[in-house]
Amino acid sequence: MSAAQAPAEGTDATEPRRQIFAVGRGQYENIGDVLLRRPLLDWARENGRLHVYVGHSPAGYDDGLRLHPDDVVYRSFVSWYRALLAEAARGNADTLYKPGELQLTLIGMKEHLAMLPAVALVRARGGRVARIGAGARNFAPLPRALMWPSNALSSYTRWRDDRTADYLGFGPSMPDLGFSDGLDADALAAARAGGDTRDLFVVSLRDDTEVAQRPYPDAAWMRGVRGAADALGLRLVVVTQVSVDEERSQRLGRDLDAEVVGWPVLGAHDAHEARLRAVYRRTRVAASDRLHAIIAAFTEGAMPIGLQLDDADKISRHFDTIGLSGIALNTRDLDAEQLRDRLVELAGRRGEALGTLEGARARLAAVRSDLGRLLRRDEVVPVAAPASARPVVHHLGRAGDIPGGMTQVVNAYLSWPFDRVDNTVLVTRGDPGDHPTALFRFLAARRTLHRLGRSDRPAVVVAHLSERGSFVREGHLALLAARLGMPVVVHLHGSEFAAYEKRSPRRVARVLQAASHVIALSEESRAIAARHVGSSAVTMLPNAVPAGAPTRGAPAVVFGGVVSHRKGIDVLDRAWRRVHERFPEWELIVAGPIREGELVDAALPGATFLGSVPHDRLLDLLGEAAIAVLPSRDEAMPMFVLEALARSVCVISTEVGGIPAVLDDERGFLVPPGDVDALADALAQAMGDAAERERRARRGAEGFTAAFSAGAVYPRAEDIWLTPLGSRRLAEPPETPAPVLA
Repeated sequence: MSAAQAPAEGTDATEPRRQIFAVGRGQYENIGDVLLRRPLLDWARENGRLHVYVGHSPAGYDDGLRLHPDDVVYRSFVSWYRALLAEAARGNADTLYKPGELQLTLIGMKEHLAMLPAVALVRARGGRVARIGAGARNFAPLPRALMWPSNALSSYTRWRDDRTADYLGFGPSMPDLGFSDGLDADALAAARAGGDTRDLFVVSLRDDTEVAQRPYPDAAWMRGVRGAADALGLRLVVVTQVSVDEERSQRLGRDLDAEVVGWPVLGAHDAHEARLRAVYRRTRVAASDRLHAIIAAFTEGAMPIGLQLDDADKISRHFDTIGLSGIALNTRDLDAEQLRDRLVELAGRRGEALGTLEGARARLAAVRSDLGRLLRRDEVVPVAAPASARPVVHHLGRAGDIPGGMTQVVNAYLSWPFDRVDNTVLVTRGDPGDHPTALFRFLAARRTLHRLGRSDRPAVVVAHLSERGSFVREGHLALLAARLGMPVVVHLHGSEFAAYEKRSPRRVARVLQAASHVIALSEESRAIAARHVGSSAVTMLPNAVPAGAPTRGAPAVVFGGVVSHRKGIDVLDRAWRRVHERFPEWELIVAGPIREGELVDAALPGATFLGSVPHDRLLDLLGEAAIAVLPSRDEAMPMFVLEALARSVCVISTEVGGIPAVLDDERGFLVPPGDVDALADALAQAMGDAAERERRARRGAEGFTAAFSAGAVYPRAEDIWLTPLGSRRLAEPPETPAPVLA
């Protein structure tokens, strides 16, 4: 079919219908590539005539894309490219990059380099260029540099995972386009509530060698998967969603004694997708190392599990982007029983998982709306710059797998799919004791703030402050941001903030008074801040964490934090000695860097000292243990306590900071700080009375969900961040000299 040059019937001849050029070609043997491309083609078609390059597609592929009779379909890339240049020269073309996986290799760059002349002509003649739903397979610096021109020429960019967005820039992340299909809202709500009857456990494994040779699972793996299906009362079914996996699917079916829904002959993509979706609507658990196999099943109401034989992060990062973490499982080092138990545990998260799909679809709807406004030349979407129009919240601090409550708060903000803002971290310091790196990052943060102050994009700076060096370092940057005209929100964390304010009242007052608003974690901090800025400018808002899977309730007590006097490790040492003889089957696990080793005995009976552990490892420990303990003498709002409640772990802690607001009304056990007798009594009661322990754990989990879960707290934080964007402070704070970092 050739391109039509005349305006479509009913179109004003003085304003010719837009000609939108897109690539529909993909891996023809892969239903996942159809799921990626079809939504974007549908969205574009709403705003003009679609010109689609599909290449020499096999029978049925175009039907899978559901191309329309009015679409202009091209088998030759050269013909499609010539038509694009011709329409662009007339000022009548827009173009879309194809969604899916980007190969950041020199060979993979040929498409982006080849498109540059056409894209430049489209932009020069007033057309629009959008890159929606792409994600990087690998992360190489030279190809990233070669992609810079095509990224810079894009009018609108949305990457399909957070890591790609952080690495390539020019736009934030969005959910994968595959999340847009599947059950409607009512059917999804019924599935989330468990109101549907599902009897299948679906497995699918890749066999192609596009990245590396794929190992075949061993006999223990087979026993573990069969054991999980038996424990859940489900029937095993192996599916082929990518035709090159068919041989492996048949072999898996024999080894698992499972039915196979195969795809032995390439073709009839639409019919095969319908066949798979009918299976997925009966599926409670779908486990695969194919991203779009579990995405498709997920959209039909199944619990998605990344069933991997390696530690690849592709599945993790795409589900992390929609707020669903910890669903990818590296099975390589698991025995049959461990694999069975982990699969059963993940299956129990189905309701939680399906709750994230509604948010993912809302974000996709926003991107669809943005694209429509972009192609219709609606001024709501800025097209002169590649950056998003959404406000960006810059958190002063650091992120990553680094010990410390403030860092974990920032990590949680960065991972949550906020509706109205994009979050990023402006790194302001290095590791403790690394003074050269600290100075470098501090100076780099100053330069970045000056650049942000000149930007037209709406932005807010959130200064995460505790005491001492934090108030000097991040406090200075907060003052600078306010002086540059950027709204500042101060987020107070420190457990010793009251004592610090007494020692340095002028510094505290200067920083707080530069803020548009102050967030406090405890009533004590709220009252202090209110004295400086007034009650109306202070909100007490708890820290929050995403919900986790319920604990398995093993006889273990976990302490998570710095092994120090402030955290009450000496009190725990003495209390544990009193209860261990009565409960020898219980284990104390101490996870955290040992700062004051003289306070504890490394040979403490029944105790294991792990030292500093990655944050994911600490969450895994909480996912196993029945009790969490934190006998601190000073705290603001410890993330460890909230993470334990999020997993229905019974918590024992002290009456300090914001902890009573979390644990009172028997939502855990509260004891006075420094009281060995009270701590020993609470431990004994929790360890010896399973019914009482579980009752308090259940109350704690309910209280967490209502008041301290991410879904309850983060919309309030987002409101606080956005409120000052309507106005700027009239009075500039006084000039403050740059501090000397010690």
